[in-house]
Amino acid sequence: MSDRMKPSRMELRLTAQIGAAKSTTEADCKRAELAAYLARLGRFDEARAALDSLREHARHLPRVELSAWIHLAEGLFSYFSNVGASKADGVQRAYALCSAAGLDELRATCAAWLAQWDYVRVDMTNLARHVREALQLASQSNHSALSRASLVAAQALHLSARPDLALVWYRRARDHAVADHDDVTVSALMHNMGWIRMLLMRQAILSGQGDSSAGRHALMSAESTAHFDQMLGDSSWQELKPILRAQILSLQGDASQALVLYKAHLGDLKSTSRLQANLLADKAWCQTQCEQMQAAQVCAAQAILRLEHTTDADDRAAAHGRLAQVFSRLGEVDRANDHRNLANEDWATHEAAQASALRLLSSLDEESWPH
Repeated sequence: MSDRMKPSRMELRLTAQIGAAKSTTEADCKRAELAAYLARLGRFDEARAALDSLREHARHLPRVELSAWIHLAEGLFSYFSNVGASKADGVQRAYALCSAAGLDELRATCAAWLAQWDYVRVDMTNLARHVREALQLASQSNHSALSRASLVAAQALHLSARPDLALVWYRRARDHAVADHDDVTVSALMHNMGWIRMLLMRQAILSGQGDSSAGRHALMSAESTAHFDQMLGDSSWQELKPILRAQILSLQGDASQALVLYKAHLGDLKSTSRLQANLLADKAWCQTQCEQMQAAQVCAAQAILRLEHTTDADDRAAAHGRLAQVFSRLGEVDRANDHRNLANEDWATHEAAQASALRLLSSLDEESWPH
């Protein structure tokens, strides 16, 4: 067995805890936690088999804590198997059960994951509420809740163009993940830092405002994450990693290399329609830079068709911004101006969300941190 395929430290810890459990309920809860971890690793067949077995156990002998763990694991399975595009129903059910039963530690973990969904939806009000709740409910040894809550806070502050404020939260997230032997969260931290650096770079370049050097380390981050995941055996969201690299290369002006990656990997993103408009628009821009004008026209039309699925203001803004550049190169001045105006509107919406996150999260101080 290769080093990459050996059980991770988290797997070994949870397996040992299952073996040492003093009751069937305790063992089953740890099995559900392990299933959730396997889903986060992208090992969906193993995770599904474990959850099916646990549901059968719970059907014969219902137990509130186990039901909550199963719902949480099901919610994470759905999230990671759909590249972050699923609903939070399972986690919300787990959160409700924990609230009713007074299971504060597990409720803290659920709140931290609900904050992750809030981040995906750019719901900064609920994100701040769930992060604060997780920090206040979790004991200092609840590394799972504290690492995820800290990571979400870091992401939101970083996305608000304040990497300086995000840094302390990234450090907390990493410290708790390491203490928990949770290499998947360490990988997520590295990946998300690289992705957000790219987003800030994209915003600065396409909006014409801000520091376009904000993403200068993004490519290095993307490569480091890929190497780390290879060692870990993390197969989750693999299709996003070359796409991140393609976007960075495009923003750096290397259209030909970006186009190679888009041609090889963009078709793999069937489950992420919310990203497709921006990526297809960027691919069309790369094609214009490589004098592939007919292909660019076709690709731009596909991007426009997918704009209705794009809910994030910054992704819409980026799509419209690239389409404006594409149609300008194609000599369609009116269409270029229309997309440029739409891009400006969406950048303004995104900037308002950034300001909201900064206002809500900058008040998270040591009083919110468990002692």
